Amino acid sequence: MTTKSTLVSRQGLWIIDAQGTTVYANEDMAKILGEANGADLIGKDSFRYVFAEDVDAARQLFDAKQAGNRSPFHFRLRRADGSAVWADVQGTPMHSAAGEFMGIMGSFTVSKVQKKK
Repeated sequence: MTTKSTLVSRQGLWIIDAQGTTVYANEDMAKILGEANGADLIGKDSFRYVFAEDVDAARQLFDAKQAGNRSPFHFRLRRADGSAVWADVQGTPMHSAAGEFMGIMGSFTVSKVQKKK
């Protein structure tokens, strides 16, 4: 099978803080983004994996999650080598016991539908 079909079966887990900085990424998320391992993502701005023309849309999604939106979405990510990968994303906002926004926990699956942009 090809690398693309291998990626389809991966389930990435990516946790970012309230500023959008990566605090955790599993190995499958690293592979989806074209990084060697999850530790390579720690401390990096999550928006570095977004194409420049998609940053506004990504910030709108981030703001919606911060406001409590739990709807899944389909989004194009920029891999470490600059190539695109479309993902189906379930992002769950995280809040402290006091209700303070702490970040987003996202589950990413490479989409079987790879759109052209």
